[in-house]
Amino acid sequence: MVEENILVDPFGWGVLILIGTSLLLTYRVLFGPTLADRVVGLNTITTKLVVIIAILAALRREFMLIDLAIVLLMVNTVGALIIAKYLERRGKND
Repeated sequence: MVEENILVDPFGWGVLILIGTSLLLTYRVLFGPTLADRVVGLNTITTKLVVIIAILAALRREFMLIDLAIVLLMVNTVGALIIAKYLERRGKND
């Protein structure tokens, strides 16, 4: 079985672009002016990571990774809801 270079496929370039934009988003996560900005940045990075896992699973024909992507997406959603609830309560007390 011969391994093909990932950069030959356009999806490989898409993965590289998603990784690059995720690295740019780390600035927002680390230095965001508010907690809400940091949460949105982290959720965006996690969503991009789910897309990267799904693309790589399809390229490598390892479809068990799709299950990992779905679980990561569910954890991301639940985490965002918990943080949103925390921010809502904190806003009422201030």
